[in-house]
Amino acid sequence: TLGSNQANNSASTNAKQLMQLMDSLNRLGNENAQLMREVEKAKAARAEAEAAKQVMAQFKSDYNQRFNKVKEALEKYKHASGDNPVGNSAYVKSASAQELQKRDQMIKKLAADLRKERDESKKKDTALRKYEGFYREVKKRSAEKREQQQKLQQANAAANKK
Repeated sequence: TLGSNQANNSASTNAKQLMQLMDSLNRLGNENAQLMREVEKAKAARAEAEAAKQVMAQFKSDYNQRFNKVKEALEKYKHASGDNPVGNSAYVKSASAQELQKRDQMIKKLAADLRKERDESKKKDTALRKYEGFYREVKKRSAEKREQQQKLQQANAAANKK
């Protein structure tokens, strides 16, 4: 009966350890799923930031082209009109200056937005690298625990055969 008690105790201990390992494995699986969701969110945010950057670059290019065309047209008009009282009026000159100021403000705002997006993208990239490192570490630890459990089971099986 002493041998059967020891066998029951070791079976009970093995069952407890197995349940603990299963709980750990389940917890690691849940953490892994959460990390994967966060990785996907970070990738989506990075893609969104890149798309915004491209849209802003395209806007800047279009804006510069249009601005240059308008500037050329005004220069042609100025040379063609000579001493045009309307073209030389203070009102037209102030309206042009105001428009230029508005455009400059818009360019500054877009540049600030671009810097902000780049900074946010860098932060998200850093967080993503951190989570990926953590994920690799969790997988490594899980594999080590699995190996230990297999060795333990093999040792127990060898001990039970003796």
